Order: sequence, then structure tokens, then C-alpha cells
Amino acid sequence: MTVKISKKVYFTIIASAVRFANQKIPFDDWLEVYGIFIGKNEGDDVIISNTYPITHQKKRPEDIIDKVYWSNEDYESFAIIDDEAFAQGEFTIGWWHSHPGMKVMMTHLDLQTTLSYQQFNPLAISLVFNHQRLIKQLELPSKKGDPVIQLKGDPGFKIFRLDDTSKGAHSGYHEVDFEIEGFENDEQFLQQAQKLVVDITNFLPKDKIIESYELFVNERITQLNSLLVGTDEYLTTLTRKGETSRISEVLETQTKEIREFVAETFIKIGHIKEFMEYLEYKERAGIIPQINNTLSKWDEVISKLDERLAEISRKF
Repeated sequence: MTVKISKKVYFTIIASAVRFANQKIPFDDWLEVYGIFIGKNEGDDVIISNTYPITHQKKRPEDIIDKVYWSNEDYESFAIIDDEAFAQGEFTIGWWHSHPGMKVMMTHLDLQTTLSYQQFNPLAISLVFNHQRLIKQLELPSKKGDPVIQLKGDPGFKIFRLDDTSKGAHSGYHEVDFEIEGFENDEQFLQQAQKLVVDITNFLPKDKIIESYELFVNERITQLNSLLVGTDEYLTTLTRKGETSRISEVLETQTKEIREFVAETFIKIGHIKEFMEYLEYKERAGIIPQINNTLSKWDEVISKLDERLAEISRKF
């Protein structure tokens, strides 16, 4: 068996996992994330066409071990995704979750969850991801005293299957081969994957997403207006001082600075739009429309930029 994973699917796993476990969050507050795979089988191979983050771990003081709490919204998400996949001739072919800062392996609870998938689909798979394994390229020891193993070109995950479902959650398990498609070479894949970890850490908050992006857009609009007003005031000062010979050069320099600022903002807005695909399924209907409305404020301001620059130019 070989599992074929697209770049889009791989990046969704990285992004949704890192959102809840990164350098901006205290280690003790890192949370596991859970998602499902949609796709089909070709012979014994598994072809993953899409993946959906479903939920994340909720830590409760009374829990002795980490648990997954599924809400009604989560079960509704499963049903909707499954129906949509079936309509396209596909189905749920497995699940994945993160082990932030932990060894990539299967716990007893993971075995139970994987069993529930393999009982309905004998070719179902389970993927376990740790972003620190991807960043540091290190294999954590199985037990205290064992050495840390240096890795090379590791994607930060392994894929597993149960050996014998008739033994239930007491079954052993084994690794499954996989291919990540969409990269020219291993160097490119590792570079882009590690960069995504940084981008998500810096620009996809765990909570208050709408408020965070509203603040970002409002600050960018304020900064742009400040650059335009500053340019106008600078040129007015030059005129008052009789230094009109410098106006053309200053206007060109300031216009370049403004357009560079706009281009930089558009890159970040592009990230925001991309990151919406990494939200948990149940979040999307409520968050994405509000984010799009926030981004439209920037678009409205930019639609008048050329006119405002032309107005400044005519004035001087």
C-alpha cells in the first residue's frame, strides 16, 4: 500500500496543527488537532483528495489522560463532509491528528479510533503529525534514556494501520509508505513546509481570528492614509521653502514607498485568504464571510489609491 498525499492536504495538516501548538503559545497549552481524509482507493493504494480539520483537544482538570471531546457540531461536520464526498464518488478514508512536541506513534486511544475506521474500510489509514519533528528533523526517543535520532527530509508525520482488527484496540500496528505530490524535489518540500510553520505561527491565531484580522486591516488602512497625508505635507513644506526642484524626485520616492507598502499588504492578505482553508470545518460558515467583509474594506481603499496619488501629483 502507498498513500498519495497532495501538497494542499499536507499543508492543511501542518497549518491546522501549528495553529494550536506553536512558539507563541506556552508548551503546556499546546493542543492536539483532529481531522479526516477524503479520497478513494486505487487497488490497495489510498489516494487522498482532501482533508478537513474537525476539532481540537479540550483540556479539563479532571482528565488523567488527554481526551477528545466531540461536539454535536463535529458530528454534523462528519455527516456533511461524508455526504459531499459520496456525491463525488469518494468517501472518508481515514483520520489524522497531531502529537505536538510528542513522539509520532499510536497511543491506545489512537488505536481505538483507527479501529473504528478500519472496521468499516479495511484500507483506512491513520496519520500522526508533530511539527517539531518537521522543524528540528529529530526523532524523539521511545523511552527515557533512548537516543534522539537525527532525520533528513522528514515531513513530520508517519502513517499507520492496524495489523489485525479482530484483536480490537489490542492489535499491533505498522507504518505505511506514502508519497507527497506537488513538489519539485525534497529540498523544496522541506523549505516550503517549514516556512508554513513560521507563517502560521505569526499570522493564524488560535482564538479571536476575526478581531485579529480586523485589527490588521484597520492598521494597514491607517498606515496607508498616514503615508499619503505625509507625502502631501512633505511636498507642501518643500513648496513653502521654495525647494520645488525636489518635488518630482520626492513624489516619485514616496509613491514607490506607498506602492511597496500596498504590495506587502496584499501578500499578507493573500495569506489570510489561504489560511481560511485551514479552519476547522464548523468554523468556516461563521468566520469566512466576516473575514471577507473585513478584507473588502482594504479593497475599497485601494480602489481609490491611483486617484489619490494623481490628486497629490496635480496639486504640486
